[in-house]
Amino acid sequence: MKIEVRSLFLSTVVFLITILLSACGQISAKDPLNKTAWSLSAIDETPSMKGTKVTVDFSDGQISGSAGCNSYGGSYKIKGEKITISSLVMTMMACQDTGVMEQEQTFIQYLQDAQTFKVNGEQLQIFSSDDKVLVFIPQK
Repeated sequence: MKIEVRSLFLSTVVFLITILLSACGQISAKDPLNKTAWSLSAIDETPSMKGTKVTVDFSDGQISGSAGCNSYGGSYKIKGEKITISSLVMTMMACQDTGVMEQEQTFIQYLQDAQTFKVNGEQLQIFSSDDKVLVFIPQK
């Protein structure tokens, strides 16, 4: 009797692990941004400021990067071409160079308001609700 119960228990555990692992694979397959890293190229049609490194990394539902002089992180969800970025947190260091703080604030605002995204070859575009766009190229 103990052997049958133990065998049933082990079979159930193996079955559940198999289901969980296959579910994880399906989530990754539906997320074309997973395990990618990008550098900001432009905000709307304005090129990003020279000398600033604005980045975004996507990994397993987490987003992180540099906003110019502060680091940020949060979570994201993908459903088709829709993207939701939430729970953003950011360090609060003062930016010394002129214009960096303004670019950083605009960048974070657009990220928080992200609605859709598009990957065109070597370019990622993230659109806000009013069609403002962040344009990225792959990180080198």
